[in-house]
Amino acid sequence: MAARIASRLSWNPLRCGGTALPTNLLLLAKLIALAFLITNHVRILPEPFLSFVPALDNLPGPLVKTVVQVLFVTAGLALLFNRRPRVSALVMGSAVLFSVVVSKAYYGNNKTLCGLLLVMTGLWHERIGVALYRAQVIILYLGAGINKLLDPDWQSGQFFHHWASARLQNPIYQWAAQLLPPLMLAKFFCYQTIVVELGLGVLFAIRRAWPVAIWVSLLFHAALLEFTGSTFTMFFYGMEAAMLAFVVWPRNLIVIWDGECGICAKIKNWMSRVDFEGAFHWRTLQSGIGDRWGIPRYKLEQSMHLVADTRVSSGFRACKLILLYNPAFYLVVCALIAGIDSVWFRRIFVGALLAFFFPWFNFIGEAAYNWVARNRYRFSSQGACAVEPR
Repeated sequence: MAARIASRLSWNPLRCGGTALPTNLLLLAKLIALAFLITNHVRILPEPFLSFVPALDNLPGPLVKTVVQVLFVTAGLALLFNRRPRVSALVMGSAVLFSVVVSKAYYGNNKTLCGLLLVMTGLWHERIGVALYRAQVIILYLGAGINKLLDPDWQSGQFFHHWASARLQNPIYQWAAQLLPPLMLAKFFCYQTIVVELGLGVLFAIRRAWPVAIWVSLLFHAALLEFTGSTFTMFFYGMEAAMLAFVVWPRNLIVIWDGECGICAKIKNWMSRVDFEGAFHWRTLQSGIGDRWGIPRYKLEQSMHLVADTRVSSGFRACKLILLYNPAFYLVVCALIAGIDSVWFRRIFVGALLAFFFPWFNFIGEAAYNWVARNRYRFSSQGACAVEPR
């Protein structure tokens, strides 16, 4: 049944399977397209103005803008609804990059990045894989770090001080800066940013360092959002989505659960309904399937287990991975962040997500999970059928 679901092309925007693109790359492109559309980015697509290619200034402005807007929205919707996703991503990304070229006023690193990521999705080929995406992230971080390192305003701290105090008027920064010698706090933040960006450029070039690099990148951009309250137009969405290029998406996902637990059955049924890919295969511990991976029966009785290809996780960690390996989770999170126009909501929501998934939170999550697991039969007296083939 799961194989049939995965192979059938769906109009469901929460689906990322059944196409020629790998799940993580289609999800990457969908997240960018969703953020573009929900934030109504189409309204700021420009007419030709101070083009990087002067000849483009001679194009009929209103007509060009209308054509680009139509292509942008049409391709974005087609991408979300799984209609020729590679062509759709290529068209949408090209519309963004064309807008960058025809208007210096529209140009921005964040838009250029997102346009390039979409175009890369359109040009994806299995022989190239995700090399272009990864190279783009490495170049971005190294370029940003070197650019700041050579900038006198970043060296002196003037850039950050003016930005945080005059433009953002951040009260915490203004208060803390007064307690220290002039520009000391600004210099600290400037050089901290430079070190982080250069460090990420190096870490993303080392395969073994990817898990650390992903976390540092997520925390870095989340910290910018928390400090400024801004997503920097599309930069937050683009950089967070780009992390999926460094994730090895599992092909086989097996959840081993207690088939005699009523509440476990309810959770399993709910999770199956939101598994639009049909990617998770739920097997009861009573079926004996745990023997395939040498998992002792007593451990299976203590907590749920997830087998992702050959990696085995249990308890709270397994719960987190079930969320992280479901594309619908990312798309719903993106829709909430982009769609709810509240600075404080974004700050609280992003902070809560990071706290939940951050490894240091595991001891709290495990304690809560273990308490529920120990008392699961008390929560529901209704059992479930545990008869299931291996």
